[in-house]
Amino acid sequence: MAEIIEMPKLSDTMEEGAVASWLKEEGEFIEEGEAFVEIETDKATMEYNSPAEGTLLKILVPAGQASQLNAPICVVGEKGEDFDLDSLVKASSSAASASGHGSPKEDEAPAPSEPAAEVASSAPAGSPGGRIKASPLAKKVAKEKSIDLASVAGSGPQGRIILRDVEGLSASSQASAPVAAPAPAVAGSSDVDVPHSMMRKTIAKRLLAGKNDAPHFYLTRSVDMTKLMAWRKRLNEEAANARGQDVPKVSVNDLIIQACAKALKRHPKVNASWHQDFIRQHGSVDISVAVAVNDGLITPVVHAAHILGVRDIAIKTKDLIGRAKDGQLKPEEYAGGTFSVSNLGMMGIEQFTAIINPPQAAILAVGATVKTPWVAEDGSITVQPRMTFTMSCDHRVIDGALGAEFLQTLAAYIEDPLMMLA
Repeated sequence: MAEIIEMPKLSDTMEEGAVASWLKEEGEFIEEGEAFVEIETDKATMEYNSPAEGTLLKILVPAGQASQLNAPICVVGEKGEDFDLDSLVKASSSAASASGHGSPKEDEAPAPSEPAAEVASSAPAGSPGGRIKASPLAKKVAKEKSIDLASVAGSGPQGRIILRDVEGLSASSQASAPVAAPAPAVAGSSDVDVPHSMMRKTIAKRLLAGKNDAPHFYLTRSVDMTKLMAWRKRLNEEAANARGQDVPKVSVNDLIIQACAKALKRHPKVNASWHQDFIRQHGSVDISVAVAVNDGLITPVVHAAHILGVRDIAIKTKDLIGRAKDGQLKPEEYAGGTFSVSNLGMMGIEQFTAIINPPQAAILAVGATVKTPWVAEDGSITVQPRMTFTMSCDHRVIDGALGAEFLQTLAAYIEDPLMMLA
């Protein structure tokens, strides 16, 4: 018997998904547990294994199109089987409600998406017998707004009118209104509208919430990188001379992550997160590392960084960053961070501020190492390789003095790396 397969929730932060590509075509057989579609989540593109066995009878969401969670994406069943899509959608919704899963109601989420050409050519949802196909909620809203459903084009299955088709309409808006003529186009000046990816939507939503909800304040400090750079050079010389052994090279970012981990362990009130009724101080130091990818950024997590040596951190960051750029991270690899590091120094940025990634309480923005004239304690002027970093703090969790104490410890570790080994 034919059944609906719905858009799955593949990560804790996922609120909608998009079909990146179909691995099976209509008419092909799918085994239960077999990967048949690639889903773009808010963080990565992941294969989804079929929860049912059968022939792929109908693709409802074409590749490149988004869908709400629990909305139908395809129909599977016996080869050549006839089915009524409206009945299947209702049965699927009823089953979800009965099981307590709380899947979105038909009129609260976009209905199954049809191919763009079919949607564009939708006519008002009347049938040959004169009956207008519309959901109960759409009919109710249309009646309240005095909207004639006969003149509304439906975007639901088989042209059915759903809530979103009537929400923005009023009786007066249905009348034809004069349309302003477009301004003459200037050669080479055409605008390009780029649809939001799932990742870009999530970045916008989470960081807007983070900026609006968390009262940010910023602490900036400059550090002498002389000893840290010398230590890194020595570590990498040892790696180059380790014949027949896979010894990783160490980046400046790896050393910064290690210094942050050690400093956070000494200042557990910074390794914390805000919750409605309490502040949680985390026992493990799990550092999120900002990584630029094609559609935005992602923050894979170096878990338990406080117990790792710098070469272990180098191995983990190289692996995580590589797979992040290829969109191959698992949800648990970019979730659960307790503190973030964002480094734009390799791109020549000397100083910047970053937005806190909620529910974390702080993020460290790391700038480039720049040769800088510096007045020594004895009054002499020297040229030092100096780095400027700025910590964005959530004032609900971190006060100015606490943040300053943390940065003082961090600076001490960077300016004398041997202190991290004590």
